[in-house]
Amino acid sequence: MRQVSRMKKKTVVITALCLVLISMFLTGCLKKGSGRGSNAPDSGGSIGSGDADNGVDMYEGQIDEEEQDYSLKVIEMDKQEQDEALGKLYAFMESCRDIYERRISAGDRRPESGGHAVDGTVDTGGADEDALHEMVKTGGANGLSVTCGNRDYNLTNYGQVDQALRDALAGKDAKTEIYQVNTALVFRYYHLAFSDNELVVTSVGAIFGEGMEPALQQLEKIRAYRWEYTEKGWLIWEKALSRNQEMDMHIFCRVLPLEEQCRDIAREYIVPVSYFCNNLFLTDWDMSCMEKIEFNDLYEFLYAKETGKRPDEETYRDGIPKQEFEDIIGRYFDIPAGRLEQFARYDSGTGRYPWIPIGIPNRVRQLQPSFPEVVRCTENGDGTVTAFVEAVSTEEGLDCYYAHEVALRRREDGRYLYAGNRVDREHSFCVPAYRARREFEGTKTE
Repeated sequence: MRQVSRMKKKTVVITALCLVLISMFLTGCLKKGSGRGSNAPDSGGSIGSGDADNGVDMYEGQIDEEEQDYSLKVIEMDKQEQDEALGKLYAFMESCRDIYERRISAGDRRPESGGHAVDGTVDTGGADEDALHEMVKTGGANGLSVTCGNRDYNLTNYGQVDQALRDALAGKDAKTEIYQVNTALVFRYYHLAFSDNELVVTSVGAIFGEGMEPALQQLEKIRAYRWEYTEKGWLIWEKALSRNQEMDMHIFCRVLPLEEQCRDIAREYIVPVSYFCNNLFLTDWDMSCMEKIEFNDLYEFLYAKETGKRPDEETYRDGIPKQEFEDIIGRYFDIPAGRLEQFARYDSGTGRYPWIPIGIPNRVRQLQPSFPEVVRCTENGDGTVTAFVEAVSTEEGLDCYYAHEVALRRREDGRYLYAGNRVDREHSFCVPAYRARREFEGTKTE
């Protein structure tokens, strides 16, 4: 009995020691844990990562994170300020009235809400590019700095905005104004006032309502949580501390212009493919190793570029007919049919290339860049052009989330063929994840 008692005591002691060790281990992990903090705005108004060592215990910082102030810092406006802001936006809208009535048919939907500030991420199909660009140019001709919600047109009169931002970076008090019209047909006005490295934003949003009268949607004046003017020419501000990606508060506006060739290549060859569910721009390849490209996943993006719609799942349930598949791929690649058959697993028995539509079970769940942009182009001596691409992430507040270089070979008709890609890992914050759809064995698509 004494032996049993001693064994019980020994077991209790060992158990107690284990609990103490586990507690010490967990406490150590918490203290060493990393994460994006929420520091006060950096001097000069730049957006920091929040990971710098500031001498504060990380464990204490994690507790404080739960107590962070995520509220919008609203500043009360008097009637004169309101009238002045409304008057400026309505004057811009009035200058666009003729274009609106002439280019936007009565059958087009006039949204009752919409638009995400300067970056124009909402696209409801309310207006075509030409109409938007005509409105932007009209505002520019009147001396206004106007940006297009499609992100495909340079800010007009950008010099005055650029100078104000450079003054603000130098610690001077500065003011500037930016106007915008987006595809949802929402007109916006921003008054930016910089003082003591802080930014106060007055913003107004409106649409043309019944009887073509301006209908106010939003009017506010806030003190921005953070702001930054990047070397690439992006003005970024965070309205309030963002809790997560779904409650993102970043606002983006490209100030410095891009060359027309850069915009053309981005619009025709980069944006339609992008980084979702294909690996054309996510792996290193050239004409000698095209087998790295997952052509079966890439096909539907090129198909959509050519036809304006996705392949029909019922029609192509058994795969893509040989001629259809090779016709689409052949418009963008110089690849012999025999090699394509090998790389894309052509089934000679059915005369089709395998294709699996995108569904929830067969795609990698990861934050994607918001949009890519070609920042510069280089003409090479071998008949190719290298497009330097940097993808923006509005959720992360980064003007370069992912960087890569795309080689394009110019055809006689002026179009381009894809000739290679190189991932620039040194300048990438994150390389988007990818897994071929065929590797999701045993799963069902939507």
